[in-house]
Amino acid sequence: MAGIGRGCWVMRISKHFIIYLGLCSALLLSCEKNSEIKVYRVSKAPPEQSAPQQQDVMPTNTAAPRMPGGIAPTAETAVTTPPNWEAQPLSQMRQASFLVKGDNGAVADVSFVSLGSAAGNVLENVNRWLGQLGQPPITEQKLGEMAQRLHTSLGDVAIVDLAGLPDNADPGRDGRIIAAMVTTSNATLFFKMRGNADLAEAQKGDFIKWVAGVCDAQMQAGPSQMAAAAPQTTSAPPIKWTTPEGWTEIPPSSMRYASFSVSAQDGDKIDISVVTFPGDGGSDADNVNRWRGQIGLAPVDANAVTSQLAPLKTEDTTFSTTDIAANKTRTIAAWTRHDGRVWFFKATGPNAAIEKEKPNFVKFIESVRF
Repeated sequence: MAGIGRGCWVMRISKHFIIYLGLCSALLLSCEKNSEIKVYRVSKAPPEQSAPQQQDVMPTNTAAPRMPGGIAPTAETAVTTPPNWEAQPLSQMRQASFLVKGDNGAVADVSFVSLGSAAGNVLENVNRWLGQLGQPPITEQKLGEMAQRLHTSLGDVAIVDLAGLPDNADPGRDGRIIAAMVTTSNATLFFKMRGNADLAEAQKGDFIKWVAGVCDAQMQAGPSQMAAAAPQTTSAPPIKWTTPEGWTEIPPSSMRYASFSVSAQDGDKIDISVVTFPGDGGSDADNVNRWRGQIGLAPVDANAVTSQLAPLKTEDTTFSTTDIAANKTRTIAAWTRHDGRVWFFKATGPNAAIEKEKPNFVKFIESVRF
């Protein structure tokens, strides 16, 4: 009897244990069904720090927004993203990065980048994005007709929806840019979705909601937390050069490594900039077409860009150079990639003044030592 009693007791325990396992399995399945809601950590946008190692107008020299190195993303907040946005590894510039996949291999890239408050106005950046899509620049009036405004606690965000397919581009991965931009007293925030046109259209609503959420999260962080995430712009190594006679060094703006001005006839001036970023700074075609757009020229294909480049060898490295002339304005530029950074040297001014100053610009480039 005692043995049978123990056997019944064991059977009752086994039944309870099986029921317990069943409940656990049900709970796990329930959790798995609800796991489609994803919450990612998005770094706070760092404010600008005054330092010479930055660029005056970000779109002048880089194919996509690139942050100076040394970001310390210490302040974070939870921002909910759509379930089909796959978080990607962060680069030196991106504070949030996602890949969105659609049908038939369609994809879109989503990014959030913060730069200094002098990272160009809305029109300059819109024309940069249009250049990436192989489209001509637009005017301020046209921008006013197409831009939308999104009200957030951080301020009004400008939103643009741009379409175009560059030569030889894959329509499954390109054809549309939906971008948002807001400038505060400390920083300029860039949000961008670029990819297949239909997929971007389908994701537009979620993208705008995400932009609003990130902007609201920036305000919730407070000034002290945002200051803790400030970029360490002093990471750019010092370089040396010989300044040509007649060049006046002027205080660099928040985005330039160095700036110079040269007086020309009739009161005109040549503007000379030195800018550096970590990474490769985008393709030569992207950069040349951006510079073309800034002086009113239409973009050209990559083969045409290559035909317009010439090497310039120095003791330390080899620069790529180009000379771009419009009706009244001309840009000469030299750039090189050295020790994990890209360096851009650029002079823009009236045609005749640039022609006269070009030998000095070449000597300046030849004098650069890393």
